[in-house]
Amino acid sequence: MPTLAELAALAGARLLGDGTLTIDRVSAAQEAVAGSLTFAVDERWLEKAVASRASAVIVPQALASADARGKALLVCSDVRAALASILASFAPPLPKGPFTDPSAIVERGVRRGADVWVGGGAIVRAGAALADGAIILSGAYVGVDAGVGRRTLLHPRATVLDGCIVGDDCILASGCVIGSDGFGFVRVGEDQIKIPQIGNVILGDRVEIGACTTIDRAVTGSTTIGSGTKIDNQVQVAHNVRIGENCTVCAQVGIAGSATIGRLVTIAGQAGVGGHIEIGERSLIMGGAKVSHSLPAQARVSGYPAQPHRADMEQKVHLRSLPKLVAQMRALAEAVDEIRKSQ
Repeated sequence: MPTLAELAALAGARLLGDGTLTIDRVSAAQEAVAGSLTFAVDERWLEKAVASRASAVIVPQALASADARGKALLVCSDVRAALASILASFAPPLPKGPFTDPSAIVERGVRRGADVWVGGGAIVRAGAALADGAIILSGAYVGVDAGVGRRTLLHPRATVLDGCIVGDDCILASGCVIGSDGFGFVRVGEDQIKIPQIGNVILGDRVEIGACTTIDRAVTGSTTIGSGTKIDNQVQVAHNVRIGENCTVCAQVGIAGSATIGRLVTIAGQAGVGGHIEIGERSLIMGGAKVSHSLPAQARVSGYPAQPHRADMEQKVHLRSLPKLVAQMRALAEAVDEIRKSQ
């Protein structure tokens, strides 16, 4: 078990208290026991943390002089970043190659780097390339001529279909599908004729794809996800979409075909982006918003249809006032009628 001093060094934090304390877990305040390290991002959370049974608390610089009631403190500039570093040291280690489970199917012609690990029941098709340190967990699938980058992790049942390319240090969660056919049809009379989707998907480096997310291959060319982008669970990215670097796409978002998303864009949960439009860099699309037109850089929109967030909030406030306004109008109309009758 690590000491508090070791964890402070790992997180780049300043230690206030006994550095020889051993820490056996990281816990939320309400779950903490002796030997736990907990965290507080502000004064409200600090009160819960110091009242808990935890042995130590991670706090921001602003709380360094707060009353910790005898608990040791790890003081840092960013609590969540420090927490991420510390939690990584407690995470179970990933498997290391070289290894191939006897039940895995690795076809002829697979190009395989050093220290690749392939789990039970995984399938790697002919012509695929697995770069150094790639980890293909049980039941994952890598298609014909697909590529998996260095140290990239495919969780069980993650699927990378034919010709698709995944960069270095990526994480693909269980059930995600990279390179499913784009939804392309042309109506001929009453029939819908499938348009062959012959492009691929290219993921940059350090991309994370959540469980049951689908990223469709392009009709021609590539559907692309920029380096550093993180995509949550149950997201649909349609054919020929281009998403820039370091974007955040939250759960249940849908992005229609040929949309272009600039870098550093955040799309909150259950939002929708229409096809063939552009979202400027550093924009924020708030939860549930439906974007049907292009947005400039640094836009902040909400509502349906999406519009500047302030305007949307003002309209919602006015909407809540409608019953009162209707009652006032009725009262005025009745008063006018009474005046007319009395004349």
